[in-house]
Amino acid sequence: MRVKSIPGIILVLIAISCSSNNSKQQTVAKSDKEVLNANQLEKMQETYYRFPSPDEMLNFINRESLNFNDQILLPVDNAANYLDSKSQALNLGVYISDMAYIILFQRQKEALSYFQVVYDLSDKLRMSSAFDAQLLKRFEDNLKNTDSLKALSDGAMIKITNYLVQNDKEKTLAIISIGGYIESLYIAFNLVNTYGENNPIIQRISDQKLVLENLQNYALVYSEDQNVSEAIKLLQPIRECYNNFKTISEETTVKKDKNGKLIISGGQKITITQEQYNKLRDITFAARKVITENSEK
Repeated sequence: MRVKSIPGIILVLIAISCSSNNSKQQTVAKSDKEVLNANQLEKMQETYYRFPSPDEMLNFINRESLNFNDQILLPVDNAANYLDSKSQALNLGVYISDMAYIILFQRQKEALSYFQVVYDLSDKLRMSSAFDAQLLKRFEDNLKNTDSLKALSDGAMIKITNYLVQNDKEKTLAIISIGGYIESLYIAFNLVNTYGENNPIIQRISDQKLVLENLQNYALVYSEDQNVSEAIKLLQPIRECYNNFKTISEETTVKKDKNGKLIISGGQKITITQEQYNKLRDITFAARKVITENSEK
């Protein structure tokens, strides 16, 4: 099937991109034609927490030292199985995370298929009217340029977030974000060969404890909605596992890498034992299975 001409594909990728790993709140920029009124802006300031997009969660990976594994991706054909809005939103988050993984490894062939499925699900969720008619073409023209794709994503973030807020779609955003978070963890676990205390991927997984707290706080604002409430339940076993992790203080050090980029390490570090790692992995895989198979635990 060909990609439709309405360019809804990559903008959905930005829907959960309230970027950075801290809990500061996000202020939505105004545009000439899209100005939030005072009440809407106040609502945004009160309820929008920052948590990284799948792209930001995965972009620490050194793709040169890892092989791309298409077996961990959710098959595009599965999208036809998601008929209700909750499963569509959760799995849209999954496909968005898979897209981030695909773009990171610059896999143009796979990207085209995932563009289509992300668009189709976003269209079913009635999000396509937010999309810029020129964005898809620009995205397609820059398929081989990862930096340009990321720049296009950043530029689209404000517009899609404004749209979701102005059209009472924060509940949908919360569900998409939960699906994307779980899939990002799932991908990260699949990139680990063996447990190691100093494995950078495992440390990244540990650091997602803080991200999860922000995401859950955000979603709880809309927990009166049954679909959001059920999606939050997927996070609860993960949160309980993370709560057992210990945080230690280390001396902060600053050094430069071979390219002259400053690397700051130390400070507060979340630790994870092998037993905790295995448990969190099993819980994450189980949550992902519930989402992708559209089943109940």
